[in-house]
Amino acid sequence: MVLSVLAVLLVSAFLVNKVTAVTLDDVAYHFSLGRTKATVGVSGGDIYAISPDGLAETKLCSLKLQEDFVTRVKVEARFTNAIGDTLPFLVNWVSLGSEDSLGTTEGFKAGNLHFSGEFTELQPDAPMGAPADCERKMAEFMNRRHRICMVRSSLIPTENGVFSAYRFDQLQMWLPESIFEMNGLVKSDAAHEVQTQSCPLSSAVPWDVAFRKSLRVINMENLPDEDAEEKGTDKEV
Repeated sequence: MVLSVLAVLLVSAFLVNKVTAVTLDDVAYHFSLGRTKATVGVSGGDIYAISPDGLAETKLCSLKLQEDFVTRVKVEARFTNAIGDTLPFLVNWVSLGSEDSLGTTEGFKAGNLHFSGEFTELQPDAPMGAPADCERKMAEFMNRRHRICMVRSSLIPTENGVFSAYRFDQLQMWLPESIFEMNGLVKSDAAHEVQTQSCPLSSAVPWDVAFRKSLRVINMENLPDEDAEEKGTDKEV
């Protein structure tokens, strides 16, 4: 009997925790990105090789881009969970008073997360040029059945730059046979086959994030840019 009650309490606490939470992955999902990963400073124009099984992503290089073709937006916002914000005692109960300050400036309080970071997006008409060593790496990995994909959008927390969330362009980088030949390679049958495949738009979204999204309990409130305010104050002085 005691074990049954304990099991019910644990399951209830787990479900309440998932329903009332707000995490960095919720922020990423708001921008139509996948789950956050331990990847440093990802930005639009970065090139990755995706393994045949889709489980490993290897950064190869970054395209030479003109800054005018990269949109950068500073994000200063508070994300709140309507349930957790309304009933903070539930969050405190299931979290046992723990705090989560991942990628935030104020950290975690019951049902809300203050996020500060930068959203970058490569414009569709951006001219692209890859360094010679980058072309060689792309050709080598493609011959090993890796998809060659470019980051289109990314989100980087200001105070936790080791984590990023990003989304790939759907179409792979096109590598003509001339690039293989310039690097002393022959475009393999595997490369011809894999180049017809599309890139993963983003990594899988955690189930609890998708669940909260379906409930529509996560809200975003833009906050004043503190850095901009400080600069304005300095000018007035």
